[in-house]
Amino acid sequence: MGNKVAQSEKEKGNAAFKAGDYPNAIGHYTAAILADRNDFTFPLNRAAAYLKLGKNEDAERDCTTVLTLSALNPKALFRRGQARLGLDKLDEAMEDLTQALKREPANESVKIELKKAAELLEKKKAKGSKKSSAKSVSQPSPPAPRRRRIPITIVDDQPEPSTSTPSSSQPQQDTRVETTAVSPPSPKPTLAGNGDPLKAVSTRSLKPAESLPAPLKSPSAAPNKTPPPPLRPESLPIPARKQPDLPPTFADARRAREAVKPSLVGGGIFRKTGESTLFPPREGSPSTAAVPSVSTPPPAAAAVAPIHTTTTPAPTVVSVNSTPVNASPTQATAVNPPTTLFEFSRTWDTIRSTQERWNLISTIPPSSFPAFFKISLEPVLLLSILTVFNEVLRTGENASKVREYMDAFARVERFGTVVLFLSRAEKEVAREVWEGLGVTKEDVGRLWRPVWA
Repeated sequence: MGNKVAQSEKEKGNAAFKAGDYPNAIGHYTAAILADRNDFTFPLNRAAAYLKLGKNEDAERDCTTVLTLSALNPKALFRRGQARLGLDKLDEAMEDLTQALKREPANESVKIELKKAAELLEKKKAKGSKKSSAKSVSQPSPPAPRRRRIPITIVDDQPEPSTSTPSSSQPQQDTRVETTAVSPPSPKPTLAGNGDPLKAVSTRSLKPAESLPAPLKSPSAAPNKTPPPPLRPESLPIPARKQPDLPPTFADARRAREAVKPSLVGGGIFRKTGESTLFPPREGSPSTAAVPSVSTPPPAAAAVAPIHTTTTPAPTVVSVNSTPVNASPTQATAVNPPTTLFEFSRTWDTIRSTQERWNLISTIPPSSFPAFFKISLEPVLLLSILTVFNEVLRTGENASKVREYMDAFARVERFGTVVLFLSRAEKEVAREVWEGLGVTKEDVGRLWRPVWA
C-alpha cells in the first residue's frame, strides 16, 4: 500500500515539475519519500526541483542521500556537482562532475558543467595568486615626522639693570618686540607706549566694569561705579507654575474622573404617526439594547414627562405619558446580530445582565458556530458563555436551545484544545451546564468529556 501511495505522489510531482510548479512538486516528492524511503528516485527528483528554485544546500543533501542508496549514481553526481557549483565548492564540484563523466562519457550536459567548474577554479586560483603577490610586495613606510626644536628663553619680569648701554646701531624697538613675544603678559598696560608698533584697540566690553579683572579696568571707571542697566521684562525669570494637587491613590483618581463625567441620560424615538419610544435613564455602564416601541397617543394630545437621570433597577419601557410598563424578564429585546466575532466580543463586554447576553447569543444560529468562531474561540469567552447558559437553565426555559449551542461548540475548530486549557473550576461550570440539561459523561461527545476529569 505504501509503494502505491509513493508512486502516486511521484507522478503528481512529475506533473507539477513539468508544469513549472516546483514548490508543489517538492511537496509531492516529499510525500513519496515519507511513504517509501528506500526508493532513491524520490530524493533524486526532489533535488532537481530544489535546483530550479536555487536551493543548492537542499539539493546537495538530497543527492548525498541518493548516493547512499545508489552508489555512484551519475544523475546524483551531476546534480550534486551543480549544487556545489552554486555553493562555491569548486573542488568538490569538480570531483563529482568528473565521476559523473566517467559513468556517462557522452553526456554533453556534464561536459558543459565540468568546463564551467574548471574555468571558475582557474579564476579563483588566479585571483588568489594576485592577492598573495600584492601582499609580498613591500611598501615603503611613510617617513617619520620631523620635530622642530624651538628654544625657549625665560625672561624675568624685572630684568637686572645692565651696566652697558645699548649701542645706537641696534634699534630699541626690536628688543621690546622680542621681550613682549617671549615674556608672560604683564599686568601693566604697556601697549600704549609711544613708538610701539603694537597698538591697543579700544573695544566695548560685554560685561559690566565690576566683573572685569583688576588690570583690565579703566582708571576712570574705578571711582565712579555705573549702575547696572535696568532689567527688561523678558529677562525676568519665569515663576514656576503651581502644580495641581494630585490624588494620593489610583482609586481616588478614578473617583475624581467619574465625578466629572457627564450623566448618561435616556433618549427616545418620536414618530409622526404617534408611536414613540422613550428609553429609561442609563447607569454608568453602556446602554442596553433598544426596547420595543409602545403605541401611544399622538404627541399633540399628550404631555411628555421630562426624563430624569435617576437610575432604575430594571429596564422599563416608558410611554409618552410617562406610564411605566415593566418588561417581561423572558421577553427578547431587539439586538442587532453581530457579523464578526470582534463585534460580538465588543458587544458582549459592554453588557452585563444575563438576559441581554442571552438575547445577544440567540441572534447567532447554532449551525453558524463553526464559521463564526473559526479558530479564535478563547477559554475566557467560552467560560463567560457557559455561565450565561447556567443562569438560563436555572429559569427552566430554553433548555433545548442551550443543548443545541453546546453541541455546536463541539464542531468549532480546535475546540478540544480550548477545553484542555480550562482550569478545574472552569470545567466545573461546563459540567454544571450538562448536568442542568440532564446529560451524563457517556452521552456527550468526545471533546466535552475532559470536563468530567
